[in-house]
Amino acid sequence: MSLNLELHSKEFLFYPILQNIDEGILITDTSLQVIFFNEHAEKIYHIDAEDIIGQHADNLKPGLNFEAMISNQQQLVKDKEIINGDEVVVVKGLLELAPGNFAAYAILRNTYSIEESQLNSLLQTPYEGIVVFNDNLHLIYANDVCFRFFKCNSKNELYDELISLVPRTSLQDSMKKAKPVAGKIINLRGKLFELVFLPVIRYNRPIGIIVKGIPAYRQERTWGQMVEQYKHGTAQYYLDNIIGSNQQLEIQKELAAKAARTISTVLITGESGTGKEIFAHAIHNISPRRKGPFIKVNCAAVPETLLESELFGYSEGAFTGARKEGKPGKFELANHGTIFLDEIGDMSLSMQAKLLRVLQEKEVERVGSIRPTRVNIRVIAATNQDLHKLVAENKFREDLFYRLNVIVLNLPPLRVRIDDIPVISTALLQRLNQELGTRVSQINNEVIDCFCHYDWPGNVRELENTLERAINFCEGNTITLEHIPQHIKTGRVSASPISNSHGTLENLLEQREKELIIATLENYGGNKTRAAQALDIHRSVLYRKINKYNIHTL
Repeated sequence: MSLNLELHSKEFLFYPILQNIDEGILITDTSLQVIFFNEHAEKIYHIDAEDIIGQHADNLKPGLNFEAMISNQQQLVKDKEIINGDEVVVVKGLLELAPGNFAAYAILRNTYSIEESQLNSLLQTPYEGIVVFNDNLHLIYANDVCFRFFKCNSKNELYDELISLVPRTSLQDSMKKAKPVAGKIINLRGKLFELVFLPVIRYNRPIGIIVKGIPAYRQERTWGQMVEQYKHGTAQYYLDNIIGSNQQLEIQKELAAKAARTISTVLITGESGTGKEIFAHAIHNISPRRKGPFIKVNCAAVPETLLESELFGYSEGAFTGARKEGKPGKFELANHGTIFLDEIGDMSLSMQAKLLRVLQEKEVERVGSIRPTRVNIRVIAATNQDLHKLVAENKFREDLFYRLNVIVLNLPPLRVRIDDIPVISTALLQRLNQELGTRVSQINNEVIDCFCHYDWPGNVRELENTLERAINFCEGNTITLEHIPQHIKTGRVSASPISNSHGTLENLLEQREKELIIATLENYGGNKTRAAQALDIHRSVLYRKINKYNIHTL
């Protein structure tokens, strides 16, 4: 059966969805001229969409031979092609624009990609409702999730259900602004759903809008993050997402903007919770590589025995239990994009040597393989450790340090950004309300004053956890001092270092870190898993710090 989405070939409303998936998508009109060619298809064919759109599909080499398929009304043909030296699975099918009037599509995926059976499956998901309205806000498409949830058998019935729930003003506002608009959390039959509005723009005018509804319990990202992901791929944040106007922070934001214009390696340093990952996202999103992938690896969270295969991948038969077809590593997946190596100070010396080769030779070699693979990647690394000290202690390679130490951002801790605490607290409160489905709208001035007199060894992450705890204990709409942990009200964590202020900065920071770990372990009765979650670090990292500081646990 052919796929009928009631589309006009020049107003294909599903372009935004198809542009942001990890498979090549090619669509023709009835004369077999290419009308859509997404970014992943560009990477597979090594050709720009501008050079193929408007051309006959068979101008691509190898040709797709749509004519025979259409003349025979043959559906869903799957075969394999060698394109630019890579084996690619090609799935072809028909689009029925009118009875007996067919266009064609092709799905292209590398052989290691997840298998899909039809183009329609891209719009069918067991968790997300997807509906599409035209420029007159008439419903023209809805996936099966919507029909099942509302128990409707026709689009007219579904439209009657939706129009009373989906804010018409949000639809109109998103189309008027011609950009994605954060929706709101709605309650449907006792379940919370989050809405996001994605306008479809053609010839500089809106021709429709896509609405996605995601169950709130499955959605861990903020609205801004989700919208930015649809616009620019896997990196979620921009410099505008970094809240605050502190002078030291502004200097680092300006440096990040300059770094984004280059392809040089960036090293981001700063204490845990200062926003190193957000800066990495932002640098990628305003760089020339923003259309490429953004791959994240936490070097401390992955066990040493698995880190090599995680970064470099492995070939067929490399070890017992390996996939038959092998697996690409993070460096290969980041090709033509950016890889973010967090907690790089925890990487072993042997892995540092392998990373140095990637930076120098621009090639990787899978575990068990004898053939290197060329990669074009930009590396952004981050650490909360003093790499100078690690080099002096022979725990970090000096040659790798100088390879990474090209552009350095040093993020200020929250305790030197006291002027930013009120605005950060307000922004975090708004975001947490959206995520938790709560309505705590204010923070008492006494609480803000308390926050400004606390040292925040866990930085913004600790502030966020404190506000989340307060929201859960708050029964009204205002957070007061009774909702704040005692050690923050008394400044217990900061008291000892301030009263014993002798010693180097590094020693004082280590002392603060030790006290925070001890306090957190006490709060959770010695439960290391929950303490690690509260500190937002991997459990293996917590164990290393417990051993480092000789902390006696319960």
